[in-house]
This record gives sequence, structure tokens and C-alpha cells, in this order.
Amino acid sequence: MKKFLLISIAVFVAFHLNAQSVGGTTSGSVTYCTTTNSGFVSVAGYVGNILFWQTSTNGGASWTNNANTTANQTYFNLAQTTCYRAVVKDGAFPADTSTIVCINVYPPSVGGIINGGGTYCASTGAGTLNLSGSVGNVLYWLESTNGGSTWNTIANTTTTYNYPSLAQTTIFQAVVQNGASCPADTSNQVTFIVDPTTVSGTLAGSTTVCISSNTGTLTLSGNTGNVIGWLTSTNSGSTWTPVSNTTSTQGYTNLTQTTWYQVIVQSGSCPADTASTAIIDVSTLSIAGTLTGGGIYCGVPATGTLTLTGNTGSVVNWQNSTDGGLTWGPITNTTNTENYTNLPITTMYTVTVQNGACPAVTSAPETVYSAPQTVAGSVNSNASVCYFLNNDTLDLTGNVGNVLYWLSSTDNGATWNTISNTNTSQIYTGLTQSTWYQAVVQSGVCAIDTTSYVSITVLAPSPVNAGADTTITQGQTITLNGAGSGVPLWIPSTGLSSATVFNPAATPNNTTAYILTVTDINNCINADTVIITVNMLEYNGMISNLFTPNADGFNDFWYLQDILNFPDNEVTVYNIYGNQVYNKKAYTNDWAGTYNGAELPDGTYYYVLKFDNSDKIIKGSVDILRNK
Repeated sequence: MKKFLLISIAVFVAFHLNAQSVGGTTSGSVTYCTTTNSGFVSVAGYVGNILFWQTSTNGGASWTNNANTTANQTYFNLAQTTCYRAVVKDGAFPADTSTIVCINVYPPSVGGIINGGGTYCASTGAGTLNLSGSVGNVLYWLESTNGGSTWNTIANTTTTYNYPSLAQTTIFQAVVQNGASCPADTSNQVTFIVDPTTVSGTLAGSTTVCISSNTGTLTLSGNTGNVIGWLTSTNSGSTWTPVSNTTSTQGYTNLTQTTWYQVIVQSGSCPADTASTAIIDVSTLSIAGTLTGGGIYCGVPATGTLTLTGNTGSVVNWQNSTDGGLTWGPITNTTNTENYTNLPITTMYTVTVQNGACPAVTSAPETVYSAPQTVAGSVNSNASVCYFLNNDTLDLTGNVGNVLYWLSSTDNGATWNTISNTNTSQIYTGLTQSTWYQAVVQSGVCAIDTTSYVSITVLAPSPVNAGADTTITQGQTITLNGAGSGVPLWIPSTGLSSATVFNPAATPNNTTAYILTVTDINNCINADTVIITVNMLEYNGMISNLFTPNADGFNDFWYLQDILNFPDNEVTVYNIYGNQVYNKKAYTNDWAGTYNGAELPDGTYYYVLKFDNSDKIIKGSVDILRNK
């Protein structure tokens, strides 16, 4: 009993000395935004002994004991938020726990993955985007319609976003934050590519070209989308051939047939579209064709219709000419026929034809011949003319039309010779036989007409005989024995005793041909010729060696005896210095001692006398003495 009492007293005393267990205050709370971390927590102000530490990863719902009796509890690379407390016991008092301190561990924010997006034509239609794989809370969503240059905030903190129908390309992303103090992260971007509806545009450059030479360029404009190719067709679009060309222009060169062109345009994912068709219409070469319907109208109205056939192309106009094609006048007519009425003169017609863009061509001319009926007229008049010595003009009058040529006949019309003469007069001269003449006339292309002939009768010549040719010696006289019927006349009369008798005496100084002309009763002249050959003598005349040219009428000229009988002479005179002061062929005793019109000084001069028909040369001196 005594022992029990002592124990009880001891317990009572101890109880009152320790009071109770006090867990104390735990410190060291911190937040990590990574699982790479380390540190410690501490407890202070506790009463008793630390039995152990406890950790909880579920917010204190359950605890796990850690064998640690110190005031510090370390941690290393916590993967999640972990709370700490110490368990303290003082003596026999019940254990107490310290305050709880937590090490907040947040894994890095992960934006996650948004599924969706795609390529659309014109609009997307409404839909939903889902965010998955994110770590943290969604703060908001972002959208951009300019390729991410700027962003618009969408007030949405859920992992889904219901987007409306989009009409333009739009990018979406979500912003996620794990923990209030941890950096936010952004999800992947999803893009809705909205391509504008394809617009094929307008194809310009349709034209008409000529097959012979052509070149040009077609141009696309106003298109929405890219050119993915061109198409050509040479059968009006029944079939098409692709052309590898992704530009907005397409050239062509020397096309030989009409060709259609189209452009294939596609805007992104939108269906391709084809531009309007451009047509290069290739014209074949213009062919003028054949013009018919002309004709010959002589003395009747020129009325009818010209027709063009076989042409390729359209008639541009007609032309006509009334001067044989030298000048042309236009006719406003684009049909294939042209009427003509009562044309007064011959008229030529042509037609100009052009096929598309090819050069115009002109047909060969067609002629409407319009003329009055040919009338040959008459030639005046019949005549009788002298043999050979005849010359006159025949005149055509009363003709309708132009002279084509004249005709002549010397056998009374049995045969005719053509005379190239288109005038209305015809000259004849020197006829030796009777001749008929006619004129041939034509009006336009009307029938040719010929005048009645006129007869030019050539009178037979009267016989004339001038006698036989004779040779005489210079200075000799001979009687000419002419004969004929009519009035005689000798030509020349030089050296004759009379020129108007049949038998004159002739003393020619040199060989002379005398013509005897006899005028007969028809006043025609007939002639014959006789040649009197004169054998020349050598010159032996006296040559004066002195003359006095002082104008006293005596011995004023240098005299050479009989020099006039030697007209083939040549005289040359020199002064004492050998200078020529005078020269003359056929000298006739007429030198008065001058040189170039001035009197020569008195003195001695030297002469040389030559003859064309003789080798004889005579030399000497002559004195000039004026006594002045």
C-alpha cells in the first residue's frame, strides 16, 4: 500500500510538470512548377519529442508515416503536391501533430492538342474543336484571321469550342495554365483554310487572222484562283487538247485553222472553273473568183448583169473604168451581181473580195464593150500623078471608129499590103506605079469596116536622054547631046553655054554630073544624067611676086594665074620668122595681105601652094608693098 502511494505521487508530479504534447508550427511551404525540386520543411515550437513525420498526397485525406525524428524533413523531386506534418508526444500525454505545410508541385502547363481544321471552299460550316492532352486549366481560346499576325481572345475556359461557319481562313489555339503561378502554355494551332470560290475571269484577245501570217496573245483577267492549264480546240469545242501553261497569257503564231482557247482556273480546294472561250478565227486566203456577164454592144443599148462566182470571201466593193483601166472609180455594192444599163462607152469592171483578216484581192476585169456601129467613111480622092516626082496626102472623113491601119495595092486590089498608120491621113510620095489605098476602121470592138479604095494613077514618064558620058581635058569644050519631049533644063548650069537647050556647049573646070530635066505636057518632070569627066592639067600659071594692097583698085590682091581652074588648091603664107600668116583652101585671088583682119607690114613673105589631086608643090616668095 505504501509502495503504491509513492508511485501515484510520482506520476502526479510528472504530469503536472509536462502539461501536454504540443505539435508546434511547421514552415517551408513552397510551390514548384516542375517535378525537379528539392528542399526541406521544419517544425518549431513543439513540446515533446518528434515521433515521426507524416506525408499526404491527397490533401490530408490519408497520411503516410516517415521515419524521421528531427525537426527538418527533406524532399526531393516531388512529382505531386505533398503536405507535411510532424507527430510530437510529450511523455505520457497524447501525441499531437504540428501544423500542416504543403509543397505545391504543378507539372509544366501543357497546351494540349486540338483536333480539327482543314481546307474548305467558300465556307466551313459550324463545328466543334476539342482540346485533349492538356495539363492545366483552359484560360481562354484564341483566333486569328491574318495568318497569326494578330489574335482575338475567345472567352471560353472549356476544352471544347463551338465555332460558327467560317468565311475566311482562320487559325485557332487554346491557352492552358497549370497552377496560378505557373507559366501558361499554348496548344497547337489548327487552321481552317477557306479558299474563295473559283472565278474563271475573262479571256480577252478573240480576233480574226489570216492563214498566211498571224501572231498574237490571249490574256486572262478578273480571275480568282490560279491558272492550272489552258485548253485548245480546232473543232469548235467538240474536243479539247490541254496546253501546259500556268500563266495568264497564251501566245499563238501562224495558226492554220480556227482555234478556240479556254483557261482552267482553280482557287485552292474549290472546284476548277473554265474561263469564257476566246476564238482565233483563221481566215483562208481571199479568192477573187471569176467575173462574167460582159459583152459586145454595137449600136444597141449596153444593158445586162455582171455576176461574180467562185470567190472566197465577201465582196468589199466593185470598181469600173472607162479609160481602159488607167483609172478606176468605186461602186458601192457588196453583192455578187452588178447591173449595168445603157452604157454609152466601153466600161471595165472588177470586184474586190476579202475573206476575214486576209488581204483583199481583186478579180480579173470583165469588159462591157459599148460603141456605135463602125462606119469606115471615105478617102479623098482619086488622082493622077507624075512618075516618082509625087507627094500628097489622102484624108479619111466621115468615119465612125478609129483607124486600125491603111492598105495599099499595086495590082488593082488583087493583093493588099498593110501600112502601119492609125491616123486619118496617109501620105504618099515617090510612087512609080499606080496604087490603090484603103483605110480600115473599127469602132470599139465592133466589126471592122473598110473604105472604098482611091486610085493614085502614076503617069508614064516621057523618055529623056542626057547623052553618053564623056571624058575631056581641062579647058576643053564639048557639046551635050540631050533629047526629050518637053521643056529642057540642065542642072547645074555651071560651065554651060545655056541651061535651057537640049545641046548646050559645056566647058566644066572639073568632073561634073549634068542632069537634064524635061517638063512634059502633064507638067511632069523627067530626068537623065550625063557625067563629063575632066582630066586635070598640072598647074603652070604665073604667080605674082609683088602686090600693093593699098586700095587704089590696082594690084590690091595677090594674083595666081588660072588658079580658079584648080579648086583643089591650098595656099599657105609664112613671114620671115616661119610663122603662118595666111591659109586657104580653094584660093580665088582674094588675099589683101592681112592677118586676122589686120594689115601685115610691108616685106617679103613665103608661100607654099599644094593641090589635092596632084603631088606637085610650088614654093616661092611674094612682097607686100603698100607705099605708105
